[in-house]
Amino acid sequence: MRHAGMGLAAGAFTLPAFDAAAAALASYEAEQPGTDRVRDEKYWSIVRTAFRREGDYINLENGYFSPQPEAVRDYTNRQGSHINASSSYFMRRGQEAAIESARLALAELLGVQAEELALTRNTTESLNTVIAGFPWKAGDEVVIGDQDYGSMNEAFMQNARRYGFTVRTAAVPLLPENDAAVVQAYVSLIGPRTRMLHLTHLINLSGQVIPVAAIAKAARQVRPDICVVVDAAHSVAQLDFKLPELDADIVAASLHKWLCNPLGAGMLWMKAPWIPQIWPLMADTSISPFNIRRFEHQGTRPIHHLMSIPEAIAFHRRIGAELKAARLRYLMERWAGEAAKMPSLRLLTPWNQAGRNSAIATVAHLSLSPGQLAHLLFEKHRIFTVAIEHPVINGVRITPHLYTRPEDCDALVAALKSIG
Repeated sequence: MRHAGMGLAAGAFTLPAFDAAAAALASYEAEQPGTDRVRDEKYWSIVRTAFRREGDYINLENGYFSPQPEAVRDYTNRQGSHINASSSYFMRRGQEAAIESARLALAELLGVQAEELALTRNTTESLNTVIAGFPWKAGDEVVIGDQDYGSMNEAFMQNARRYGFTVRTAAVPLLPENDAAVVQAYVSLIGPRTRMLHLTHLINLSGQVIPVAAIAKAARQVRPDICVVVDAAHSVAQLDFKLPELDADIVAASLHKWLCNPLGAGMLWMKAPWIPQIWPLMADTSISPFNIRRFEHQGTRPIHHLMSIPEAIAFHRRIGAELKAARLRYLMERWAGEAAKMPSLRLLTPWNQAGRNSAIATVAHLSLSPGQLAHLLFEKHRIFTVAIEHPVINGVRITPHLYTRPEDCDALVAALKSIG
């Protein structure tokens, strides 16, 4: 696939730290129009200057959160200093306008209405709000996946005890042959008592992308009034899509992951009819039950992390969603394709299935535990990863980022061969 014209726009880096990078990109793109940017290492060497890296190791654990580009980090720090200097004046006179500006920018990026978008701290807070605030009745059922994020599982289990509903868990295929297999895993569990369907768009344990829209469509054929809730923590700003394409009722995500925003900013999108039906996690009776902002009350919070959202969006757009997703998949496939040839390893990710893969892939060693493999990779080869020890998936998760070099992926391959 060619990606001409999908790169950073000339002059896009407007902050002083990136004048040189902007000029270099403008000059390079003028010299090399129409280049396949996914494998254009000169292009990515320039983009790499946007990130500050420290440490004597290769970081292939970017699934926890993304580092901020220096432009975003500098902007956030300046806004934090401004708030500190203006103190209560900003919080009483400028806070609301700053939040609304961030809301509008994010809504436009996601392709949704701003009045259906709440700014939270992260995916966990967003989904706990929904799970705890849903109008459950004793005897209700919810269908979840066996590879959903742990915090979401715990939220469902706690509230099931509290409200008396039943949790039914779908066995999601690790390496599905087709979408139908994944759809069937969920829909087969939906019955007359099912009130909610919880889907993880991009599974954090393995990087598998599930067909959310197809599952939602099939689920509504069985239960038309089912509430489809999506955990999009890893897919927002990593995959190239708009939220309405998921055909969900509620979607949550963390902006500190692939949007590269500072920690402490997340989102909760909710179709308007659901807004008055969900109880907020924290009360604010002064806000109308039809106002999405009823889900934002947290007390005093670091507004400069929300103010940085438009700047993070600007950086995301400077690269382009399609190119970003393609580059991350390319880096994953570079190491995973070689690892798949090694008899001592097993890939737990549909790494070579278009539409089902992402930046993330997980590899298991047939003789070593995930912890042992992760330890060897770091202590002997200075490659930082994370061990996944889960009832369904046991392996080492590898997650490159935009600053990752192909040579870093090759170093991982060499290390895996050395370990044997």
